[in-house]
This record gives sequence, C-alpha cells and structure tokens, in this order.
Amino acid sequence: MSKVYRSREGDVTAVDTKTQLTTLGSETAPGPLLVPSNAKTLSAIIMSAISDLAAAADTVHFIRLEGPGLQDGPEVIAVGADGAQVATGGMGSKVAEVVNLNIDVIPNQEILIFGESGGEDMGQTTMGATLVFEI
Repeated sequence: MSKVYRSREGDVTAVDTKTQLTTLGSETAPGPLLVPSNAKTLSAIIMSAISDLAAAADTVHFIRLEGPGLQDGPEVIAVGADGAQVATGGMGSKVAEVVNLNIDVIPNQEILIFGESGGEDMGQTTMGATLVFEI
C-alpha cells in the first residue's frame, strides 16, 4: 500500500480556544485539506507542538480533527504538555511524534485540523500536524 501525506501548521495563542491550523510554512493559503480520492483510511498522524514558555504555567496540547472527510465524526489526539517554573525561563525542542490510527475517511471530502491547549496559558504554542492516508 502506498501513502499520501497532507500537512498544516499554525500558532495557538490562548488556552481553551480551538484554533484551525491553516498554513504550511511559506504557503499562507494552501487551500482545503482534502482526503485523497482513492484513500480508505487515515492511518497515522505525525505531530509536534512547542510553547514559547512566556509564563510560569503548564498546559496540555492536543489536535482536533473535524469535517465531512471523517466517516465517524471528530477525533481528538493528545500531542503533549509543557510547563515552566519561571516566565521566559525555558527553552525546548520536541521531536515530531507518530501516532498510528485506523480512522475511516470519505474520499474528496475536507478534514479540518485544529490545535488546542488546555490548562494554564503558556503564551504562544506552535503546532504542526501531518495526516497519513493509506491508498
């Protein structure tokens, strides 16, 4: 089986706020993220998130998948968590994580990717997600 990848990224700037990830680096308007025409399943998500640690706080990050391209409705996947004891006193780097999935999709329909943080407001969190479709 072959695979097709679709990616989005963006900044989440407030906790408990669903923020759509709509850009892709230098592509500021890549258009809708459509399920490939011959895809059967969403087999994995590759994702990462990192905060600027602007506040002495802690937060958890997750990705929401929504839209008509998901046969069984929305999905939520945990990305990770951040915390700092001193405002602007931290720095971090996170390796992207692969989470294997088996989610049925509807070809040629859109999937929306949202980033969200919960807990305390850490400042700005940059998130990236790549959907992996089985063909």
